[in-house]
Amino acid sequence: MAGKTILILGGGIGGHVAANILRKHIARDHRVIVIDRKRDYTFSPSLLWLMVGKRNQVQIGRPLELLSRKGIEVIQANITKIDPAACRVVAGNRTLHGDYLIVSLGADLAPESVAGLREEAYLFYEPSGAERLREMLTQFSGGHVVLLVAATPFKCPAAPYEAVMLLSDYFEKRGIKNKLELSIYTPEPLPMPVAGPA
Repeated sequence: MAGKTILILGGGIGGHVAANILRKHIARDHRVIVIDRKRDYTFSPSLLWLMVGKRNQVQIGRPLELLSRKGIEVIQANITKIDPAACRVVAGNRTLHGDYLIVSLGADLAPESVAGLREEAYLFYEPSGAERLREMLTQFSGGHVVLLVAATPFKCPAAPYEAVMLLSDYFEKRGIKNKLELSIYTPEPLPMPVAGPA
């Protein structure tokens, strides 16, 4: 029997885990292909640690191409069309056919949905935003810090709450916690509703 081709759309956490598990447990005559528009993989749970200076970008990121050492093919391209019934994907200028399709594209940020958010806010869901926020935090000496969840759904339901706790700890260690107010605003009916009521 000829080997099968598994197309994994997205090289984030879900795609990374799927590719590694498949490569570990299926025969080498089966192709595992990861397609992502980005060149690098970022371990997104560590973006909050990047924000408060407990990690740097080198510690939380790796080139996706490193997956090729494990026999996983990597294609860097923007996915423009998915035909799940035919297991066909258009990525860049290529049409790829597979026997199986795993869609793990994650969620895109939409800061433009709130006027002024892109220009005025710090977005810790991406490495450049987390680093920009870290730089600002080192100069921050007091005031009102607002963490805003603009709309649901959003990436990682725990992240805003973890961010507030990390910021509280960060400000306490800097000795300025008494010089600021730290607030979180969310359209959710309660903190992290996916976990259910306390």
